Amino acid sequence: MKKICTPLLLATAMAVSAASSASAALTNNSNDNQRIVSAGNGVTEIIYALGAGDQVIAVDQTSTWPPAVNQLPRLGYHKQLSAEGILALEPTMLIGTEDMGPPATLSQLKSAGVEVAALSLQHTAESIEHQIMSLAGILGKEEQGQALWEAIEDSLDEAKALAAAYEEKHEKKVPVLFVLAMGGRSPTIAGTGTAAHAMIDLAGGYNPAAEQFKGYKALSNEAMLLLAPEVIIFPGSTSNPDMTPETLLEQMPVLQQTPAGKNGRVIAIDGNMLLGGLGPRTGDIALSLARSFYTDESISSANES
Repeated sequence: MKKICTPLLLATAMAVSAASSASAALTNNSNDNQRIVSAGNGVTEIIYALGAGDQVIAVDQTSTWPPAVNQLPRLGYHKQLSAEGILALEPTMLIGTEDMGPPATLSQLKSAGVEVAALSLQHTAESIEHQIMSLAGILGKEEQGQALWEAIEDSLDEAKALAAAYEEKHEKKVPVLFVLAMGGRSPTIAGTGTAAHAMIDLAGGYNPAAEQFKGYKALSNEAMLLLAPEVIIFPGSTSNPDMTPETLLEQMPVLQQTPAGKNGRVIAIDGNMLLGGLGPRTGDIALSLARSFYTDESISSANES
């Protein structure tokens, strides 16, 4: 994982460039006096982790962490923002990712004098680092940004080490699927190009669905069985409290026939952390998942299946 920071000068230059572009109209003394609307859970989490949460005056619907954001006004989904609702709060800045919108809203906000910072969004560790350093530059929190990224990187390194040790011993990675089952919609599986796939990869798992399709796709029972996941991850916790491992297996009986279902290796994570860019919790969650994939007990159950 340390190779992520090998092109440090390039990453720093990219961060400084993004920060300069987003904050061109700010003065040196204004970093601590912003009225920020944050759109995207990952962005919101980074702002708070950098120690600038007291400047956030509103968030979008995906922003649920840390708990303090739940006391703030919510301004809709980050892709469907309303200029009127945002302007009523008299913000100085809107910060989100490049997928926030719609474009007409962003144009209206800029015309009204609101700074709009749209960070690049890629589901990679490099993207997390870039977002952190860009926001650190915008907010005048460069030292905090460096410390935050280093802590995340340490956790990602540990997760990769667990995976590497397992792969060296067993000559394979653990096959993991992410099942999206929310809001009564038909369950779908995460392929390549998704934040869920990135989380599996950062935790050292192998996503067999990524070799077959991009995005999310509903699969037949036969296709699901052929993928033979040894671990299944799904959005639960605070993002989907009614969905538990038991209810997921009831909703999708075919999963009970997979190695993951037979061995009870069905794990809930906070689905909101996959929206609006991976954030500061990525390292901790990736390491937690890696430990669940690669503990001695997990190795035993995987070999038996």
